[in-house]
Amino acid sequence: MTTAEEYRLLGFADADREAAEAFTPDAAVVKDLADQIRAAIGKLGSEPEFRMPEDPRNSVQAFLDTVPDIRAYHSGRGIPDDISWASLADLGQQLKVSRRTHGEYSLETHWWLTNFWVGNLYTLGRLQYMLFQVTAEQPVPETETGEWIIGVHIPETGPLTPELVDDSLQQAREFFPRYFPEYPVKIANLWSWLLDPYLLDNLPQDSNMVKFGRRFTPYGTPNDSQDSAIFFTFRTHGTDHLDELPQDTRLQRLVVGRIKDGGTWQSAYGYLKL
Repeated sequence: MTTAEEYRLLGFADADREAAEAFTPDAAVVKDLADQIRAAIGKLGSEPEFRMPEDPRNSVQAFLDTVPDIRAYHSGRGIPDDISWASLADLGQQLKVSRRTHGEYSLETHWWLTNFWVGNLYTLGRLQYMLFQVTAEQPVPETETGEWIIGVHIPETGPLTPELVDDSLQQAREFFPRYFPEYPVKIANLWSWLLDPYLLDNLPQDSNMVKFGRRFTPYGTPNDSQDSAIFFTFRTHGTDHLDELPQDTRLQRLVVGRIKDGGTWQSAYGYLKL
């Protein structure tokens, strides 16, 4: 049973904690996901491909049931408690995002949380980093197939100030050699609509977002990602109600204006040396 303190450490808002405690899970479905998680902990290199519950509230229960398992893995590697809990607290953060998006207790990104729960993904200050291996199908500059790198991910936890980003990258440079020495990393990469050249060219060049994006050297072929721009800017999906979206910031106006002008937002690839 999850304690009140564990809910707090996992980042749950009161409304989501109350909803989780009131929910009656499907025991068989929860056990199926929990068993998959336990079997995959420590098997790093790629994103898990699990059978995910149709109702993501069952996924939440499976994550709660396997907290002791992933915490034991972290402890076995010597990972400090504050980093362990900060990483697992993305569960509460994703619940908050889902509630803002849908207005109720839900977890739209329950598949994403599996990366934290098998030991792939860690929150280090402002950013998150996932260990994975480069594949022949998705090469990364200055690396070879099979080489380990870290993927950068950007939680919705505040501004991307240069100081916070610098601090996070320095934490990553120290964290992975110390706690995962068998997986040497020298490159970090990012796939995000924040690297769309149109965004980087049309926001003020001294903005935090542009300064962050310019850290990465672009490579590969961008992918159309219209919904990513809509979702991460407005926490809604689709382009049917553009006139109803707030236009209070330059970013909001840029996102909507490009779509109205017939443009398509894209997610692009970039890399940096650690």
